[in-house]
Amino acid sequence: MLDTTFHALARGFYILAFACFLKWIRALWKRPFPANAPKLVSGYPVVGALQFFFDQNGFCQKARDASATGNYSYYLGGDRVVGLSGPEGRKTFFGNRNLDLDRGSALLIPFANVVETPDDPSIDTHSSHLRFALRTRLLRTQSLEIIPAAMETCISAALKRMGDKCLIDPFVEMKLLYTQSTMAVLGVDEVAVTLNLSKKVGNLISTMEGTFSAIDMTVPWPLNPLHIPAGIAMGRLCVIMLRIIHDQKRQQQQQPNKRDPGKQNMLQDMIQMGWSTRAILKGNTPTVASWILMGLATDAQWMARVRQEVDQVILKHRKNGEPAEEVLRSLHVNTWEKEFPLLHACLLETVRRVVMLVLTRQNISGADVTIGDTGEVIPPGAYATYNTCEVTWDSDVYPDPQRWDPGRFLSDRTEHLKEALAYTGFGSGRRKCRE
Repeated sequence: MLDTTFHALARGFYILAFACFLKWIRALWKRPFPANAPKLVSGYPVVGALQFFFDQNGFCQKARDASATGNYSYYLGGDRVVGLSGPEGRKTFFGNRNLDLDRGSALLIPFANVVETPDDPSIDTHSSHLRFALRTRLLRTQSLEIIPAAMETCISAALKRMGDKCLIDPFVEMKLLYTQSTMAVLGVDEVAVTLNLSKKVGNLISTMEGTFSAIDMTVPWPLNPLHIPAGIAMGRLCVIMLRIIHDQKRQQQQQPNKRDPGKQNMLQDMIQMGWSTRAILKGNTPTVASWILMGLATDAQWMARVRQEVDQVILKHRKNGEPAEEVLRSLHVNTWEKEFPLLHACLLETVRRVVMLVLTRQNISGADVTIGDTGEVIPPGAYATYNTCEVTWDSDVYPDPQRWDPGRFLSDRTEHLKEALAYTGFGSGRRKCRE
């Protein structure tokens, strides 16, 4: 028995060593950049730009400052990457149709393309079908009015839960509310109305975040031990969602008129199109919402202004003396979008300060992509990155950028309009989060 176990472990070790050897060979052989690519940042033989894995913002700033144009080239493992900066870099990154967002995610998420994404838009697993499913099922079929109605129960329960506690951790509460409300909008009521199941789903999704490291450049991701928790969480999440889908289909067969026809099977359609629940739920919404609460709680002036704005909207739309909760519950989506400029400014400012990302794209064309009028290019097949902190924390655009000041986005200041694409909190150009 011991001999069998020993031989199995030895065989597994040899397989791991051989896989790592192949990975190292590929990483050691680096396709050279063309002569008109931006200045190359030196790195290590296998992993490339090691600092990028530990301090992305610091690496991007240092490389930008060392380049005459602000653009720079570097390697991550065997992948060629071009870092963009400045107005021309932003315009190219967000506006060029040959820089693909979905393909670019594979650079920093090793298992992003486990399900192969075809180039043919007519195939169901093409990335465009997620946007089509959301627009058709959610926006056009039911209109936006379903969103407040679907979230109402979740919000009421969350407010009661937080009111009973008196002292709350906003990051915990907002993550739970985000999970519940998203599941409610997608029609997964089983998760939305069950507190323990909502917590479980939210924790599983959190486990799958932040799995990118330098080890991915030296070890194939299926053999990377750091991915074991994420893999287990992904499997458990799939089991939960598939079980819910199975129960929904059975209920639909038994009671076809009971479920909302506009919401049913929306999640199932998106999963069958190749989108994981993590892709549907991932985002910074809970974190941003938590920091909005933190900002208002520590700034008495802005808290008073926002309270006054909410009171004015309630007074304007109140009929027959309804309580404030009923007035807010009855507001149309257009009212929420148009009549709360101060709250909107708080959202924009919080996103500016909190969401510090390095965005990625890939040049999917067979030709070089020119970076504005710099004379530099992004070679075919190479990745492009853009550090959002370059502009959102630029003191020339946003004076005293570390200070939380929603007034930057009001009509009398509009600091975000000083430069083209000076606000990238929701993406920009051809692909935005709110699309």
